[in-house]
Amino acid sequence: MFDPDRQQLLADLRRKMAPGEVSAGSVSADFEGRVLAVPAPLAEILPRGGLPRGGVVGLAGDRGTISLLFTLLAAPANAWSALVGMPEVGLLAAAELGVDLDRVVLVPDPGPDVLQVLSVLADGVDIVAVAGPLRGATPARLRVLTARLRQSGAVLVVNGRWPGADLVLQSRIEGWTGMGRGHGRLRDRVLVVEVAGRGAAGRRRSAAMLLRSSRTGIDVARFDVAGLDVAGFDVPASAGALDRAGRALEPMVADVG
Repeated sequence: MFDPDRQQLLADLRRKMAPGEVSAGSVSADFEGRVLAVPAPLAEILPRGGLPRGGVVGLAGDRGTISLLFTLLAAPANAWSALVGMPEVGLLAAAELGVDLDRVVLVPDPGPDVLQVLSVLADGVDIVAVAGPLRGATPARLRVLTARLRQSGAVLVVNGRWPGADLVLQSRIEGWTGMGRGHGRLRDRVLVVEVAGRGAAGRRRSAAMLLRSSRTGIDVARFDVAGLDVAGFDVPASAGALDRAGRALEPMVADVG
């Protein structure tokens, strides 16, 4: 017997992936050696200067993974992406970091067979992001999905553990600015990312990015952690924390006073 809701979900996804709904030029057959663009500070530490087409990227860390995810989704020009299994993801925060919401496919509840949903999406978008752990992820089925990714050129970004990921990006929030003496507004934050994984060839490199709030959004720039002014930066115990499904545990921007 088949689950009619699951079959309807897959049919809807295939219809959305049809030419005319998602740019047919987003993915093609041959992506060997090609990458998707990332912010300049990350490009300097990634082995090939971007996210490997057809590869799997794992996100790790207790804090900062969703900020990093949105930064990755926003970087490639005209790219389509999908968010899977993140029912309460902060779309406002994504838009502030530059994600084009008109080019995002949302699958809040992928049902019991998330791997099949990911496989369908891999044929139509550039980046598929999913909250781990994945149900039913046997080694054989993971091999089938990774083969589909290599064929389509899509990048799978897993917010959690993925055995044998090409890259693992470990992130942490190093500090915030905007707090005064008993008053102020949490505004800018420093995101530190360390690269590991089999695609990193055993070299662990790190970069720091300043996510600076402005009236129109959030700008991403290099940051020198060695020059961090501890008097000007603070890390509140839970400010800006999000869980692996993208739900805000505390506001990313909070008024204090």
